[in-house]
This record gives sequence, C-alpha cells and structure tokens, in this order.
Amino acid sequence: MGLWRRHRAAFALPALGRALTVNPATLFRGAMGAATHVPAKARWVTFFCALIVAALLLAVMPDRVFGLAFILALLLVMGSLEVLVRTLRTIARRVAEHPRIAGQFALRIALSGLYRPDSALRPTLLSLGSALTLLVASTLVVHTLLLTIEETVPQRAPALVFYDIGATQKADFEAVVRGAPSLTQLDLAPLVLGRLVEVGNESLRDSADLERQIEARDEHKMSTLQNNFDQVVVTRGTWWPADYQGPARVAMEDREADQLGLQIGDTLTFEILGHSVTAELAAIYAQKRLQSRLWLEAIFSDGVLDPFISRYVGMAYMDGSDAATTQNRIAAVQPNVVTVRTSTILDEARAILTRAAAALTAVGAITLLASLLVLVSVIAASRVRQIYLATVLHTLGARVAAIQRALYIEHLLLAWVTAVFAATIGSALASLLLQYRLELDLGHAWWSGGLVAIMVSTTALSLGARHLIRQLRVSPAQLLRGFDT
Repeated sequence: MGLWRRHRAAFALPALGRALTVNPATLFRGAMGAATHVPAKARWVTFFCALIVAALLLAVMPDRVFGLAFILALLLVMGSLEVLVRTLRTIARRVAEHPRIAGQFALRIALSGLYRPDSALRPTLLSLGSALTLLVASTLVVHTLLLTIEETVPQRAPALVFYDIGATQKADFEAVVRGAPSLTQLDLAPLVLGRLVEVGNESLRDSADLERQIEARDEHKMSTLQNNFDQVVVTRGTWWPADYQGPARVAMEDREADQLGLQIGDTLTFEILGHSVTAELAAIYAQKRLQSRLWLEAIFSDGVLDPFISRYVGMAYMDGSDAATTQNRIAAVQPNVVTVRTSTILDEARAILTRAAAALTAVGAITLLASLLVLVSVIAASRVRQIYLATVLHTLGARVAAIQRALYIEHLLLAWVTAVFAATIGSALASLLLQYRLELDLGHAWWSGGLVAIMVSTTALSLGARHLIRQLRVSPAQLLRGFDT
C-alpha cells in the first residue's frame, strides 16, 4: 500500500505543482490557455518520490535484475514519449505552414491542434500511450507463449518422458517401449545424484561465501553426454570428442556455474555415493527453456559415472495415440517406473497460461481504464478552448462539416501516432523479455500487438471526437457568452 501511495504521489506532484502556478485572478476571470510551469520544488519532490518507489520496487522484487530492467523500461517509455511529443509538434508546425496545403482548411486546423500550447498531444500520449505499451507487451508475451505451447513444443517434444528405470530393468523396459508401432526414437541415459564439494583447492562447505556453502548442500542431477540427448546449448567452452577416453571432464549448467563463478579449466570435485570424483570443467551449457526435458546440472564424459549408475531416465517419440497405451503397458510390468505424457503437461500449461492471460488482461484493463480517465479529464479541461475556437470559426463563416472533419482528422492522427508508438515500443519490450527470460522469438505473434493498439487507440479517441462534435451542437451565441451557462 505504501508503494502504491508513493507511486501515485510521483505522478501527481508535477500536475499539482503546475496547477498551483496559476494566478487566482486568472481563474476568476475564466481566462483559458494561461501559461503554467512546473516549479523546481515540485520537480525535486517528484524526483525523490520516484527514487523511493524505485528502491521499494527493487526491495520487494524476487529478482533485482528483473526489477531494474522494469525501471529502465519505464524510463525508456516515458523518455521516448517526451521525445515523440516534441518531434511531432515540430513536424506538425512545419507541415501546417507548407504552401502545398494552403487550401486544406480541415487539415491545417487538425495539425494546429497538435502544436498549440493548449494541445492535448502530450497528456494523450503520456496517458494512453504508456497504457497501450503495457497492454501490447502483455498481449505479445501471452500470445507467443500460447503459440509455442500449441505449435512449437508439441512438434519437438517427446510423447513420453521416463524416470527411475532400474539398471537391471533397462533391457526389458526397452523391449516394452519398442513395441509401440509409431515409435521413431528412444533415448535412455543414466541419472546419478551428487554434490559439488570443491572448486580447485577450496572446499565449498568451509567457504566464507554463503552461496558456496549452500551450493555444497545442493544435490545435482548428473548424466553422460549420450549424443546430447537433452539438446542443451554450449555457451562457453566445447564438448569433448565422441571417442574421448582421457581424464574425466564435465560440463556444468550456466546457472550453477555463474552462481559459483566457475571458469573453463577449473578443477571440480564431486561427492557421489560417498566417493570423490574429480573432473576438469570443459564446457558450460544453457537449457533450451521450454524445450528442456530433464534439466541436468552436470554432464560427464563417458565412463566417469559408470560405477555409480543404478537408474536411467529417458524419452520416447511416438504418436499421441500410442503414448497412453505404452504408458499402461509399462505400468503393468514395471510399476516403479515413472512415466509422464507430454500432452498432459501441455494441457496443464495451457490452463496455467489461460489463467495468466486473464490476470494480464485484468491488469491491462485497469491500467487502460486509468489512462482513459486521464484522457476524459484532458478532453473535459483542455478541449474547452478547442470548442471555443471551433465555435468562433463557425461564427465567422466556417462550415460545421469542415470543423467536424478537422476534429476527426486530429483525433485520427493522435490515434495513429499512439498506436504506432505502443506497437513499436511494446513489441520491443516483449521481444527483449521473451529472449532474456525464455529464449523465444515473437515469430507469428507480432501482428497481435499492433492490432490491439490500433483497436484501443482508435476506439478511445473516436469517442473523444464524437463528444467534442456533440458539444458543437450548442448554439454559438451560448458558447461565446460563457461555458457555465
């Protein structure tokens, strides 16, 4: 609650400071378009409130790097919006003064609405643009995950994954699985559990570093390369040759290696079933995220783990129709073997993503609603002068149809600029998030973000234009006499 209050204060203080600079006499006279500015004191208070919000956010986030990335993304969006506002004002002024559109009355009036001092361009882009950017990013992330689960993962994932296959059961187990008519591939690999206890000559249990002490108590899943059956990706170092018969070598998962600060060439000592095994670190690999099956933390060269092998894990590629039958056959003859159907996991993942999509939709809707409320206040306050000017033009002989067309063009330009900005920045943020956290590409989902941005911005600003046009139906004399009658 405290974080939310400081967050509201950080956004409200500049507007409050600007409002306090208005001369009370100006308010009594009802003059419009009075010049305002944000006082230096309000700027400093806003800055300190923003620092407090950022510090609290980093304190409550489980991943501080992710929290810092969120803050940087927010600053990027707000800074980009400010640059866009200034650029559009300059472009609109130059285009409006160009001789080629001298006779385009509606277009010139619409362009002037983007650079006048009382223009709604800045509040519209800051409110609606920031909300749409969040909505586009959320839409793309959820859509990409759903497409991955529906298309990419089923094509590359095995139909069945197996655990706890006893070493003495291996031959009989293979015979049962190979009885499936649609079987195309069967991979089995040993699974050994152990702990990393020494790096070089340093004992992790006795280390002064708390992270290393915790690592010494962490049990790792280990196996052999087996032609890289789990399809991990080497990021540092290289695999040993397929026919390698030299001293023991090992590859470590990047998360484990980075936590300990391991480097290629380090000598690592593992404790397996009460015995010490020493190996040279030859490679560091990364999991393929959604396509990973076993999440092994260490992979050894052939022969190193042979004295400790008592069970196997594996995976089978076959049609979904044979997966359930094979699972039942395994349960009947080897009930200790754990079998998992990928289709079941994907169904659960779809259900979770559906709930996540609903949650993100609610967050996006609330954010968008807040932005629309700001937009309503902008239309109610800053657009009074626009209605007044439009009424003056009508009184001087301008046709109502031309004034209405100018309003529609102006709001169409605002909608187009807002949609393009939200689609571009939102897509970039979603792409970075997917690449950094899940190593996924946007792929065919890129269009959904732009579609959402266009639909929301066009709808919101079209409603604003219709509201202004309805105001023009009041008689010009009444508007010229005053807006409170």
